[in-house]
Amino acid sequence: MAVISKEEKAKKKRKIIIEALKRLLDKDVYSRITVQQIADEAGFSKGGILHYFPTKEDIYLELIEEIFIEFVQAHSSILEWELGTEEMAPISALVGAENFIIDKRNIKILINIVLYGFEEEKIMKIISKYIRMHRNFYDNIITELSKEGKARRKSDLPSKYLSRITQTIVLFIGLLESIDPSDPAEMDYLEIVKFVTSLLKG
Repeated sequence: MAVISKEEKAKKKRKIIIEALKRLLDKDVYSRITVQQIADEAGFSKGGILHYFPTKEDIYLELIEEIFIEFVQAHSSILEWELGTEEMAPISALVGAENFIIDKRNIKILINIVLYGFEEEKIMKIISKYIRMHRNFYDNIITELSKEGKARRKSDLPSKYLSRITQTIVLFIGLLESIDPSDPAEMDYLEIVKFVTSLLKG
């Protein structure tokens, strides 16, 4: 029988706490959620929660890390498929859009985290880091296309602008779909993403 290390046990318990916070954020807003509520939802005592996370902010910081690392890993895995840059952009955007569109809970969590970030600088700092990484992914694709002789016309916007526009559309498709879902018979949101990312090809 395999022996579970102290570190692995702690990791599992931290994961239980994070999942409890996710469930609470699906039902309520960040400002009304207390450490005691997280403890009750996770089946821990308040002291047990504080043993793993000294402050409520620390729980949110780990949640942010989890969400964005998963998002970044989904994009990074595409790079290992040995696809050309022309295929990478639309596939990556589809992965990103699906992460946010298919699971509406992610949208609720993201909105709560951003609102919390406006109150807590530590929270906003890590959100900013991952949003910048996501934008840089698109910027790198545009730069690579330029190197391959597919440079955009001089009248077109700089790559930094294009990457921000692409990122905004991809992320906000998820937000809009969670508020006002499209009728699948009338609109295929993935086709919208394909169209947007095709603009990267010039």
